[in-house]
Amino acid sequence: MLSSEKSRARRARRARERRLRRSLRTTLRVAGVDHPMDMLEVCHRLSRNRSRPIYPTEYPLAASGPFGLWLPGRKAEWILFQPRTTALHQQHIIAHELGHILCGHRPDPILPSDGVDSDSFDWGALRRTAYDSEQEQDAETVATLLLESAAASDGVVSPGSSGRAQRAQHALGDLEGWL
Repeated sequence: MLSSEKSRARRARRARERRLRRSLRTTLRVAGVDHPMDMLEVCHRLSRNRSRPIYPTEYPLAASGPFGLWLPGRKAEWILFQPRTTALHQQHIIAHELGHILCGHRPDPILPSDGVDSDSFDWGALRRTAYDSEQEQDAETVATLLLESAAASDGVVSPGSSGRAQRAQHALGDLEGWL
């Protein structure tokens, strides 16, 4: 790729990321996700503003397969994630699959049932959609945006509720604009 083509590609990617960040910021604000939080809580809050709730669910996926799947149903959507991995990895898996949902990507094939158990899905027919690299990049961008501030705030204990403590929190740890 020529230097000018690489430069145009980088500019286009940055512009797409800015649009994605603005869109995500609006979506999360409407859902009440106004500070870093656990991805299970993010799913819960997003579900309140959608026609189909999102259920993050631990599911023992095959070691040779993906660590997470997005499964849409008629009345709900599931994000299945591998239980045999670290909590941080589980958060990333959920955030990545949320990225596909929030970006409006085409889901895996619609399945006939709305329950998550081994008899509800035609696992043989389930295949990972071959997303183009741009969609995977966007899902990863959303995952990063959702997780980066949460990681920075891990282990930080909120101060008390006194006016002085709130002013200190505002001065030292203002989360406005965390996204």
